[in-house]
Amino acid sequence: MPAKKVCIVGSGNWGSAIAKIIGHNVKASNRFNPMVNMWVYEEDIDGRKLTDIINTEHENVKYLPGHKLPRNVLAVPDITEAVKGASILVFVIPHQFISKLCDQIKPHMTPGTIGISLIKGVDEGPTGLKLISDIIREKLEIEVSVLMGANIASEVAEEKFCETTIGSKNEASGVIFKELFQTPNFRITVIKDVTRWSCVERSRT
Repeated sequence: MPAKKVCIVGSGNWGSAIAKIIGHNVKASNRFNPMVNMWVYEEDIDGRKLTDIINTEHENVKYLPGHKLPRNVLAVPDITEAVKGASILVFVIPHQFISKLCDQIKPHMTPGTIGISLIKGVDEGPTGLKLISDIIREKLEIEVSVLMGANIASEVAEEKFCETTIGSKNEASGVIFKELFQTPNFRITVIKDVTRWSCVERSRT
């Protein structure tokens, strides 16, 4: 079975903290492709492109300054290029952008792709409130798990002890995501009830 390529969709403080974990973990496992794409909304920082800064200095100087990212994390400004060949999509962007981004991703997806949402909040549309994981699941027609916890990006990046929970209906996917995210200081518990866990966590935000 070919190694699974990971794409992180988002690069804010939480996305960059998770990229630090994922970048290290994929190198330690034969299950994953050692290179990780991270989609970055392009910005100019003191006359330089943010993606160029990340790819040369290996630091997101705007959203997670002071923390080096692994060299195998590649900042990509084009979402269609970022997801190309990826079989695991890690969503960590502001919830208001998820619907439009999924529309851009859909034509470029790899068959058999699975996703996981790290996005807090709910979407309020004409039919009422909707879980972000449900939006991703319906728009991309893929299996979507959820990672939720009372985590602060800076504490995770500083490798302070933190705990979080992954809700995954598919046991095999839960195993994959636990291997992708867990470290000695970022402890993962996997449960099967995705919807209930999503609702509980979003009620705390």
